[in-house]
Amino acid sequence: MTGSLARSLAGALTACALAAFAPAQAAPRAAAYYQATLASPLAEPRREILDGVVWTCANGSCAGTRSGSRAVIVCGRLARRVGEIAGFTAAGDALGAEDLVACNKG
Repeated sequence: MTGSLARSLAGALTACALAAFAPAQAAPRAAAYYQATLASPLAEPRREILDGVVWTCANGSCAGTRSGSRAVIVCGRLARRVGEIAGFTAAGDALGAEDLVACNKG
């Protein structure tokens, strides 16, 4: 191997190693049990744990892991932390208008 090729390969391997250990950008995951659309986008990505639900929020949406609570209760807990929720689903089923109002009352 020539010197410049070895240096290029070493640089590429270093970049890959650093990328593997870099913190992941917080973004909602499509496979999450809960999905929330926020009325106002967040200023910066964040991660919250609320009563056992791990939430990952970025921009105008949040995704959360499953819990044993009813969806409207989980939605209300999130709304108290991040603000008004414009839409909320649990396992792909959207909250109805009345439940969404209850959610936003916290």
